[in-house]
Amino acid sequence: MSIIDLKSALELNKISQGTVFINDLPIVRSGKKSDFMIGNFFCRDQEAEFRIWEPSIFQTVIDNGPGIYDAEVVGNSYNDKEYLTVRSIAPSLNPELDKSSFLNSIPPILLESNLRRAKERLTGLGVTAKCWKLIDLVLNDPSLEGRFQVEGAAIRYHDNVIGGLQHHTTKMLNILAAVLENNPQLRDSADLLCFATSVHDIGKVFEYDNLEVSDFWYASHRVRGIEYLSRFKERIVDDYNEEFYRQTQAVIAGHHGEYGDRPTTVATAIIHYIDTLESQTTRLIQELEAAHDGRIYDRDWGFLEGLKLGEN
Repeated sequence: MSIIDLKSALELNKISQGTVFINDLPIVRSGKKSDFMIGNFFCRDQEAEFRIWEPSIFQTVIDNGPGIYDAEVVGNSYNDKEYLTVRSIAPSLNPELDKSSFLNSIPPILLESNLRRAKERLTGLGVTAKCWKLIDLVLNDPSLEGRFQVEGAAIRYHDNVIGGLQHHTTKMLNILAAVLENNPQLRDSADLLCFATSVHDIGKVFEYDNLEVSDFWYASHRVRGIEYLSRFKERIVDDYNEEFYRQTQAVIAGHHGEYGDRPTTVATAIIHYIDTLESQTTRLIQELEAAHDGRIYDRDWGFLEGLKLGEN
């Protein structure tokens, strides 16, 4: 079977057969007659919601978890929300397909060039060589096996691609550069803001495993990030002081704002706003690129008309 073109399959009443990929475990909900399953299929820059109405069919997904499946689907719609109804589904037996067949990736050369430009901007705004050396030490520690450069920033919502974690972090550094340009009084804290931004999501290399949740996902990336940072406490305190270390801990703990531990420092609040702007802008662009009719649905605001997008 070939991989299903998800955009094409969403056409109303169209029947498609082929291979699909489920990246994270779908949700089972209670309906009027019986339970049903809601999840998402992924294929590179495409994403489509699916629903399975028969428990006997979705039991296969429960038993086997996220992975590659062969399925028959039908394009459907309810209240202008497009989705795929799954008629049948079974684990794929195609040995030529693996997870990389379905996932986008950011070329390492692009990640490196983007980071180099961000470093040049921030260095000109007061970030020291000492800070960059410390960032390199933490993000490239041999124990991570290079995973900061290959893990995604999320499973679904933004930068959910191979290399997405570094890409998301670099984009945040670019926004930080704009903040420092607009607010020169912050430049005395340039090292702290740059270091904390660089490591704020480091715990995701433990929360995720190749764009799937890890075995201990429930100990969030904020907890795991603080735990990982403790390995470098002595070096950080020697290079700066304990306040620098504690301020960084606060950023890791509170950068999700009202969706996690509330911010307790100004640095945390600033980085939370940078994180929110970057991640939500990326989410909107990704959803618009995948949209079938040029508009997207936002859970807070309803339908949003799109805008013209250029090449990536």
